[in-house]
Amino acid sequence: MNTSIEIKQLAIGYGNTAGRAKGAILPPITATVKSGELLALVGRNGIGKSTFLRTLAGQQASIDGMILIQDKPLFAYTRTELSRLVSFVSTDIVRIPHLKVFDLVAMGRFPYTSWIGKLKVNDKMLVYDALEMVGLRQLSWRNIDTLSDGERQRTLIARALVQHTPIMILDEPTAYLDIIHKYEIMNLLRQIAHRENKTVLFSTHDLNIALNVVDKMWIMTDTEILEGGPEDLVVSAAFEKMLGRNNLSFDRLSGEFELNHRLIKDIAVKSRLDIRWLRHALERLNYKIIQNPSSVPKDTPVLSYESNKGVLRFQYTFKKEEQQFSTIYELCNYLRSIPD
Repeated sequence: MNTSIEIKQLAIGYGNTAGRAKGAILPPITATVKSGELLALVGRNGIGKSTFLRTLAGQQASIDGMILIQDKPLFAYTRTELSRLVSFVSTDIVRIPHLKVFDLVAMGRFPYTSWIGKLKVNDKMLVYDALEMVGLRQLSWRNIDTLSDGERQRTLIARALVQHTPIMILDEPTAYLDIIHKYEIMNLLRQIAHRENKTVLFSTHDLNIALNVVDKMWIMTDTEILEGGPEDLVVSAAFEKMLGRNNLSFDRLSGEFELNHRLIKDIAVKSRLDIRWLRHALERLNYKIIQNPSSVPKDTPVLSYESNKGVLRFQYTFKKEEQQFSTIYELCNYLRSIPD
């Protein structure tokens, strides 16, 4: 695969910012992305992801360093040339009264139309195809200001699709979508990258989804950008560097960030069943689990967990008290009622 974007010692930022030379908000960035790759940029809010993407798309000037697009410096392209190479979807919310969905998507054809912006038959077909891909063809003649945030976001993605560029850059493309449409858009972006050999680069906070679909990730921290395949970054503990000092941790098995609970109360759990979600609930209530102990320490409550013909049963025993429950929810409500 050919290198599509190469970044060399890039400094990004605004004006003169105290604490960084020349107003840069991050240390110099060096990274690459290849044609046919789906790449996710992740990092904390406010760290500079949007600024970075706008700079890569030519929407904002860099402070120092070099961006090469297909082996040519970004600054060497004219605006028209760049518009045929890079499409950009921002987080800006479009609210233009009386503007139709079709017309907004059709704006993506501006690099290829005449100066009056007249659409040819092929342009119109591409608009309809893009609307079909994002699931909005049936809404093509709706006004933009009548759409939900998620529908509006999918419209902007369709506009980028019809721009027909080898590089697509999207800032939080799944920000306003429900879980089903998040996966659908992520899968669509993967298909675009792989089937059409495009470079698709997007920022996201949906880390668990991104880990399942992307080819490469950039992790933005205060001091560097870490790049690599998602699995390599997981096993090398790269995601932990995003956290800083807080009460979160990264579970390398599940690929998710988790709240660190204060496990200050013991409970013995006796069961031959999978207790994964029972453990999840008990740790949320600050219980430390002693699983299948050979002997139960004094003053430790005991929870038995079994299934009889598909019906779950929980029996809680502490000293001379016994309680039975049929759901984890009922068990948790009871445990929360116990004074510390």
